[in-house]
Amino acid sequence: MTTRTACCVLAVMRFRLVVANEAAVAAMPGVHSVHKLPGAVAVAADSWWRARKAVEALSVSWSAPATTGFDTVAADYASDGLLAALKSSTEAGLPAETEGDAAAAFAKAAKVIEADYDAPYLVHGQLEPPSSMARFNPDGTLELWAPNQMPELFQSVAAQTAGLAPEKVILHSPILGGFFGRHFLYGSANPFLQAIQLAKATGRPVKVLWSREEEFRMDALRPLSFSRFRAAIGADGRPTAIQARTVGEGSLGRRFGAVFKDPVDSSAVEGITEKLYAIPNRRMEYVKFPHPVTIAFWRSVGHSMNDFFYEGFLDEIADAGGQDPFALRMELPKDKPRHAKLLETVAAMSGGWKRGPYEVDGSRRARGVSMASPFGSETATIAEVSVQGGETQVHNVWVAFDPGSIVNPAIVKSQVESAVALGLSATLFEELVYKDGVRQSHNFDDYPILSRRSMPAVHVEIVESGAPMGGVGEPGLPGVPPAVVNAVAALTGLRIRSLPLAKNKIGV
Repeated sequence: MTTRTACCVLAVMRFRLVVANEAAVAAMPGVHSVHKLPGAVAVAADSWWRARKAVEALSVSWSAPATTGFDTVAADYASDGLLAALKSSTEAGLPAETEGDAAAAFAKAAKVIEADYDAPYLVHGQLEPPSSMARFNPDGTLELWAPNQMPELFQSVAAQTAGLAPEKVILHSPILGGFFGRHFLYGSANPFLQAIQLAKATGRPVKVLWSREEEFRMDALRPLSFSRFRAAIGADGRPTAIQARTVGEGSLGRRFGAVFKDPVDSSAVEGITEKLYAIPNRRMEYVKFPHPVTIAFWRSVGHSMNDFFYEGFLDEIADAGGQDPFALRMELPKDKPRHAKLLETVAAMSGGWKRGPYEVDGSRRARGVSMASPFGSETATIAEVSVQGGETQVHNVWVAFDPGSIVNPAIVKSQVESAVALGLSATLFEELVYKDGVRQSHNFDDYPILSRRSMPAVHVEIVESGAPMGGVGEPGLPGVPPAVVNAVAALTGLRIRSLPLAKNKIGV
């Protein structure tokens, strides 16, 4: 039987490196060899633990990054610096959605409001760190075990890396240990390329397993995002026009721009364009501003932040016009009974719409509502919150979910519940920060996620409209952040436009 070699990798996105103590590390117990890879140093050993201890003993000097700029992760790269650049961009935007005459509506408006919204970088935070295994067989084939979400693409890239024809690559796709967009092809953010390189270099089957810290360092990120909104409100308090300027980059354009060729990245503006509300004059524009970091798909993609932006601003429109936000949502989707049914259902689930504040068991609470239309499905969400010690506590989340048609209601319900949990985690706690060119989170101790204590009761009702079947795994998430933030605004009068809520000390 061939002995399998375990590998641990020290990876930093600097491409020239010097290892000062390579011979000493190679002599450590169980170590097979030390290897320099693009942007990384790897140790092959007879166990992962020995490989990891050897990697930790390495003395590596990396080449210096660029001093400044956004072409790469420069020495001064910071999340707040990128956000400032997105906000200050003056480049002309490309039309993402145009309807009516927004300029004329703004000129005649009784009131004009505007607001900036942003959301941070997020890691995937899967509980199973990525791993891959590679073996070159005597018959000239490469056998590869790699969690993935696009087998044909992984097979093609593996073949290029190994110098083989694609039919010579046998790809095993094991069950994913949590993914939510993590296991697409993100270059150096996936260990399967290193497994192939090391199997070729050692002449042995190799398993590469990243530590939790390596995963936090190398994970491809949900993009940091920014949109600026304006709305025109008529004398009757109803919106007559809305416009949005989205500056940034989406994962779809980054990964598949050469295929789709649309200059407007749909993943950067989904959840802002093609909303269900009958606001007669709309002007949405997109400005591409490439991220220097590796960006990725994340559960519900652009909807995960853009529905928060739009639905939060819609509550601001309601308040500015003296309208109840639930009543305004009932009014705006004209001639769309599917959406009215969802709103009626979610209101009934929660015991009838009431915004608040109101008292429950001695605590002061309020509710927020939102709607979202991700991936062919429709959702209406209500969240109930209180504020305790400056922190937001979510008590209940009600979701009316219309995926058109369903096969297994239990699976649908479970998917919506899990999406709510992930959406709450991002709303309340999660944020990946760059400072001085370095990610500031290294593990779950400095990247908080949703805990049992913070998990509310989740109530899901499926509404089958008979429309074509839509998505199920992702659509339950986008309505959660705006529903929670809208509830906080109703309770405290504080309008949060930048997530997560944990970075804001909220009073009542």
